Amino acid sequence: MRYLLTPITMFIWYLLTYLGLYYGMVLMLWMFSLSWIWLIIGYTFLIGIISFLVNSLPALINYLILKFYRLNWFSIIAHSIAGLLGIIYFYYFIYQNPPTMVSGNESIPMLKALWNQSWLKTILLIIPFIGLQLGLIYQGIFSPITMKLEEKENEY
Repeated sequence: MRYLLTPITMFIWYLLTYLGLYYGMVLMLWMFSLSWIWLIIGYTFLIGIISFLVNSLPALINYLILKFYRLNWFSIIAHSIAGLLGIIYFYYFIYQNPPTMVSGNESIPMLKALWNQSWLKTILLIIPFIGLQLGLIYQGIFSPITMKLEEKENEY
C-alpha cells in the first residue's frame, strides 16, 4: 500500500522544494518593501518567521513521509530525485522568466532595480535568501539520505 502512494508523496516532496524556494523569494521581496524602521526592528523576527515557514514546516512533512516509508532506500532515492527536480525546475523557471520590475514601457531586472533602490537592503536580504536556498537544497536532496545513514548508525 505504501508503494502505491509513492508517486503522490514524491509530488508533495517536489512541491515542497519548489514552492519553498518560490515563497522564500516572494517573502524576501516583501521584506524589501518594508520601511527601514520595520526592517531594523523586525529583521531577526521576520527572517525567523520566513525561515520557519519555508524550512521547518516542509522539513516536518518530509520527516513524516520518510517515517511512513520506514526509511527504505527506494523511497529515499525516489524522494531525493523529486526534491532535485523541484530545485532544478525552480531555477529553470527563474532563468526562463526572470523577475523584472516594469515601469511604463521599461522593464528592469529585479535584482538591478532592488540594488538601485537600496544596495544595503539588497545585501541584508540576499544573505538570508541564500541561506534559505541552501537549507532547502539540503533538506530536499541530502536530508533523506542523511536520515537513512543515521538510522543505520543507530542500529549498531
